[in-house]
Amino acid sequence: MESLSGIIPSNVMVEILACLPARSLIRFRCVSKSWRSLLSEPFFVTMWLNRSGTSLLVVPLEWENRDQCSLVFENVSIGMKNLNLPVGDKWISVSVIGSSRDGSLICLTGLSYTRRRASKQAIILWSPFTGEVKALGNKGCVHCHRWPVCTESLIQGYNSACCNQYLVHGFGYELNARDYKVVRITYSRGVVREDDSPIRPWLVEVYSLRSDTWKSLGRPSFTWTVRGNSRAFVNGSAHWLAAPTADAPYNSIVAFDMKEEAFGEVIELPRLENLLQFSLNPRGKATLSVSHGSLALIAFGIWNREECGIWVMKEYGVVESWTKQHHIVLPIGSTVRAALGLTGRGKMLLRMVDEKLMCCDVEDMQISEVGIQGRGAESSFDVIDLGGGDPTLRNQAGLDSLLTILNHK
Repeated sequence: MESLSGIIPSNVMVEILACLPARSLIRFRCVSKSWRSLLSEPFFVTMWLNRSGTSLLVVPLEWENRDQCSLVFENVSIGMKNLNLPVGDKWISVSVIGSSRDGSLICLTGLSYTRRRASKQAIILWSPFTGEVKALGNKGCVHCHRWPVCTESLIQGYNSACCNQYLVHGFGYELNARDYKVVRITYSRGVVREDDSPIRPWLVEVYSLRSDTWKSLGRPSFTWTVRGNSRAFVNGSAHWLAAPTADAPYNSIVAFDMKEEAFGEVIELPRLENLLQFSLNPRGKATLSVSHGSLALIAFGIWNREECGIWVMKEYGVVESWTKQHHIVLPIGSTVRAALGLTGRGKMLLRMVDEKLMCCDVEDMQISEVGIQGRGAESSFDVIDLGGGDPTLRNQAGLDSLLTILNHK
């Protein structure tokens, strides 16, 4: 920076650097101490995030493209590019758990084949900017007499009624410790292997990236049934929709506090009278998301999947603060299979029955294609919003720097 200051004014240099991709900025940190200091300054990070546009990581879950994903920028002038997932040939399926807010660290879960009717599941920490990969294995195997029919359900963290266990994950950032953490909940039938035996929460474990260790929290005291990887990291906690039993509708939200490494009090859903026309059955694909830093609930109509409601919890943990933010009626014929979440720019990502990925503006209800489509009835998508376009968002882990992951080295 000093050697160039006589040629290019400092303010112009900062403007130029703020337009560069993250991969280049990581290299430029090695130029000098002054450049390293500049590229770590909060004002520069904010400027860079504003310029880069909000990006979405899209992972198609299908056999032929299990190592492919796309990075889509909501700033249409940037467009879309393809990335290779760091999974190799041994993984039969992958799913996203979450990411740092800047996209410098992405957490995936992968399912690998081991032997007939058995598979192993691992957590993959991946920095797409540096190419660094860290795989966190899981002890034991998942046994299923219908494998690989239930592969999609296993990788997305719910039981298809044929397996002896399934795993649920959450990912988040503990600000005080400057530490990324992964929580893993194992649901199991225990030593009883009969298909009709109940499946219960069996073990809770937490991984710390800073210490590179797993900690067992033992068998949990709760009996809630939660499904899927956490879609909402808010207020320092990962959140899941919960049901009292495996076959019951969702009736609450459970949260795991990354700092305390414990489950907090159950969070109530909006009052029942406000949800009468909407389905909270797990098959109805209700999901949690984040809207401008607040917890959000997305639910579809009981009889009409073209109708959707979005509620936002204005004051965290206060049931009275649930507010119905949007009531969306999609165009006739827009048959939705599931909502994948909300983006930082007020759009809802939808997976359609024809396996197209669609984007719906929640304000004007305009729906458009993202440009990505599955290749068969068994394909599906996982999507995470990297939130790069709005520095006021606090819905993803890693609030302080786009280079947080490197600071752990």
